Amino acid sequence: MASSGLGNQTAKMYNLAMLRIPATQARQRWAQTMDSAHREPVTITDHGRESVMLLDIEVARRALQALEDAEDAAAAQEAQAAIEAGEETVPLEDVARELGLRLE
Repeated sequence: MASSGLGNQTAKMYNLAMLRIPATQARQRWAQTMDSAHREPVTITDHGRESVMLLDIEVARRALQALEDAEDAAAAQEAQAAIEAGEETVPLEDVARELGLRLE
């Protein structure tokens, strides 16, 4: 099965021995659950099914930034392909005028 570069990075980033605990235990031991989440992602289950994941804020920020960067790169590639296919583009001056901006 082929996978994208992002998928490979995600797999490497989260191929950890993640802690998996029931929601009841997470509530009863909230301080310990939070401490664990600072070290590794904690998957919280509800009736045996994965429900939410708790992770350190810096890990979450990096993951969200990586996702946003990947989406931006995909949009840029799509736009480049459209330009190369001869699709019409909008001149910068027209965009600026529509937004009420002055170019200098």
